[in-house]
Amino acid sequence: MKAYEAGEFKTLRTHDLEGCRLLGTDEGLVGAEDIHFGRNGVALMSSDDRWYWETDLLQNFSIRVRNAKAQGGIFSYDPATDRVSRLRHAGNSFPRDFHPHGISILPRAGFEGAEDSGGATRVFAVNHRKDGDAVEVFEATPDELRHVRSVKSSLWKNINDVAAAGGGFYVTNYMERAPVTHPLAIPELLNLQVEIGAAGYVLWCRHDAGQGEEPCVRVLGGLRMPNGVELSPDGRRVFVVESLGQRVVSYNVPPEGHGGDLLPEKTLYLGSACDNLSLSPSGRVYTACHPKAMTLKFLHSKRPSAFRSPSQVISFSQSLTSVREELLSADGSPLSASSAAAFFGSSLLVGGIHDPGFLACPGRTEA
Repeated sequence: MKAYEAGEFKTLRTHDLEGCRLLGTDEGLVGAEDIHFGRNGVALMSSDDRWYWETDLLQNFSIRVRNAKAQGGIFSYDPATDRVSRLRHAGNSFPRDFHPHGISILPRAGFEGAEDSGGATRVFAVNHRKDGDAVEVFEATPDELRHVRSVKSSLWKNINDVAAAGGGFYVTNYMERAPVTHPLAIPELLNLQVEIGAAGYVLWCRHDAGQGEEPCVRVLGGLRMPNGVELSPDGRRVFVVESLGQRVVSYNVPPEGHGGDLLPEKTLYLGSACDNLSLSPSGRVYTACHPKAMTLKFLHSKRPSAFRSPSQVISFSQSLTSVREELLSADGSPLSASSAAAFFGSSLLVGGIHDPGFLACPGRTEA
């Protein structure tokens, strides 16, 4: 990817930050990489100090995570009370290391498809564990998480985001590359060239697979760093962001249902390296983006406090028409490297990969 393709020469305009506040810093929230609202109007977000992402660059996350200094967590935020809190693990229900990345919840705002949560709030979290990536499933109360199961697959290498539905979930694997253990094996720039190849894919995974049974099946491939994934409100379409393709594509779920090959429908060019996806209660799709991808990769991720990376929030309709709305843009302050945006009621929330806290922007209206 050349610098101009990564947006390094873009002229960016900061706008629509009025009324936005940085919250969660006092509660210890850092790196709010993904955010989703539940139907009750309470948001859940993943949190982890991801500086370890930039260590051992030629290796996958499960190897890099050995350098992490602290456990990550799931935080909640209620706009009605302005309360931020960390959900504790119930008892000894989850003794493993926890470094969440993309998350999904059931039931969640905007999604009306089939679900099997039994009325409880369930959280699905990509977890970069030392023994390999997993998707953790939790039952959540307002104050705690109770671990239900871990799902692991031999088919994934470096997973990123998850979108839950009845019976299972979709997960993005953003590149297919075995770990390289020698630190001088390939220059970092070449590593970037490996990452941007069309080697990413999407899996559908059942969370009721039996002992020793492979839970996942590959349903889509040939993608340029697939990142955010979300379902349409009725669960019949899947939206996938290709960060380095700078686009979002909608796919139809085949007649046989989840687990069959996804069928391409429409493409919308986004013009930035976008990240996670979420639905508003009306079914509109929200994403946060990295307008200057090389600034993020080579500067901000090395020294987040010294080098700021721009933030951008975009929304668009499920139909993926050519009309998209830029809701917010910032030069890296007060929040750098935006990776998640979620809307409910009149509140827009924005999280970033590395920064402490998240942005809460009240008084917004939806397009």
